[in-house]
Amino acid sequence: MASTGSQVGSNNELLAVALAVIESLEDELCDDSFAKLGAVFPQKMVIAALDLLDRGNIIKYTMPWGRVDFEVLGSTGTYFVQLDLPSRIPFYCPCPAFSKAVLLSQTHTMCKHVLATLLARKLNMCMERPLTADELIEIFTKQYQ
Repeated sequence: MASTGSQVGSNNELLAVALAVIESLEDELCDDSFAKLGAVFPQKMVIAALDLLDRGNIIKYTMPWGRVDFEVLGSTGTYFVQLDLPSRIPFYCPCPAFSKAVLLSQTHTMCKHVLATLLARKLNMCMERPLTADELIEIFTKQYQ
């Protein structure tokens, strides 16, 4: 089903609010942080994203040319999450939930993997790893087979 212009506009506004809430978080999460996140994301998604964060399942890769991308070790798979894309939706995750809920039905602004990645970046909770071009090819080959 195609979305209407007002639905797309509404989703853009909600995305802007969601990103502003994430950006407003302090260096450590507290009760106020949970309340803010719960105001814009489903509680189940917040809990799942925080679980990924607690487990240290977000790896930050720095490419030889300076680009930064993230790998999220999810419960059913590993996903290469991209942030800061120059598009209406400024991130991408290859998980099924992102495809269905964000891209197709537009019922969510992001999946738990993207939320966890945004939170990990904001709170400096990523495992960091430089990446060679050969290692990047290996990751993409595994991800998109």
